[in-house]
Amino acid sequence: MPVSLALLWLVPAAAVAQQSAVAQSSSLGAITHTDSLANGMRVIVVENHAIPLATVDVVVKTGAMSQDTSTEGVMHLFEHMLFSGYRGTFHETFGQDVGAMHAEYNGVTQEELVSYFVTVPSEKVDRGIDILSTLIREPHFEHDDLNKQRMVVLDEMGRDVSDPRQHLNTAVSQILWGSGWAQKDPLGSAFPLFAATPERLDQIFHEYYVPNNSALVVTGDVSAPKVFDWARSHFGGWKRRPDPYIAHPVPAVPPLTKSRGTVVGADVPDVTILVEWQGPSAATQRSDTYAADVLSQLADDEESEFQKRLVESGLFQSASISYETLAHVGPIQFYGTTTVDHLAAALTVLQTEVMLMGNEAYFDPAALSIAAKKRRVGLAFDLELGPALAGQYAEWWATSGLDYYMTYGDSLSARTPADVQQFARKYLVGRPFAIGALVAPKDVGTVNEMLQEYLQMAETTP
Repeated sequence: MPVSLALLWLVPAAAVAQQSAVAQSSSLGAITHTDSLANGMRVIVVENHAIPLATVDVVVKTGAMSQDTSTEGVMHLFEHMLFSGYRGTFHETFGQDVGAMHAEYNGVTQEELVSYFVTVPSEKVDRGIDILSTLIREPHFEHDDLNKQRMVVLDEMGRDVSDPRQHLNTAVSQILWGSGWAQKDPLGSAFPLFAATPERLDQIFHEYYVPNNSALVVTGDVSAPKVFDWARSHFGGWKRRPDPYIAHPVPAVPPLTKSRGTVVGADVPDVTILVEWQGPSAATQRSDTYAADVLSQLADDEESEFQKRLVESGLFQSASISYETLAHVGPIQFYGTTTVDHLAAALTVLQTEVMLMGNEAYFDPAALSIAAKKRRVGLAFDLELGPALAGQYAEWWATSGLDYYMTYGDSLSARTPADVQQFARKYLVGRPFAIGALVAPKDVGTVNEMLQEYLQMAETTP
């Protein structure tokens, strides 16, 4: 991907306090303005005039979910090719046109979206939308560019493989998703990248890069009415096409039927444990996704019993649970750091803790209320990020829809201990999982034996 520089700014504490004190739906609704073009393209504007900057983001609902084993990583390559194949009015490169505005840019390919964005001075928003319109609507796929970008993507893959933690993530996720791994792997693998042709990229463009499968998100120091006018000017002529997911529906994720483990050896001082379960879908199991977020907030609270039994006991140096909100099944992840000497006891306590989550008394109503408030405050801080909000809104729109987050805080507050307990029973307690350990090479054999014992214990535990 093109290199982007980070933007930093201060977060007004008073504004955060004020926003966290009101209902979440009101906070989001007050700053979010939406419209739809006649061709079906969604336009989302979030005004924040604290800093004279804005981010313009075009997001497309595609990514790894649109792949199979023969095209694994091609969506990521496509992202690179759009930037490389950009032609300005006088054949300027994308970097030249963006540089003339003193702007920054980047692109990202994820499981369920591909996003292209520029951060510009606020007086250049119209020009930013114009440039992204040219990028998205007028691609050029040439053999020479393709050969160059293939090597860039392969280099990114090499860097990821050399990162021990990323190696662990990939190894565990490959177990979790099984034959559906290609739909969860944005980075890709070498063979499909070498097999990609300009003709295949052009086919992807006509299938997925259509206005009714895309959104324009603009956040920061902007005026919503002006953005809507600019959107119609630059994107209004983009021809609507059939919904790509009618002809090419996303295959269902194959369920994990048996727990399995793996050990990754690397030059690391400690043992990192990653456990993944298949979680809910934001498209079909929305209530469960809210319970997942509440559970992770509860578990990660430093005052929680979960932290006391796992971390304060000395068995783990750190421990956390998270859930990734996705339309096509998001993973539930446990990350923990421990030592070889503590590993056997740490895994036993972890297994016991997961089992306890299925009990009625495990989740305290008062703790749930605090957890929901913390999530509200966290989102209130996010809302103060001005230009940087574009990526957050792009992800919301692509994976779960804006309406999901318009009532997010209220939906969290509505979760009861019984809701979270039922979530734990449905997705965690006694459910198949993928587990991996990142360890020093000398400890691979010992840790592998411990994981096998842990898998046997989990399999026989009711």
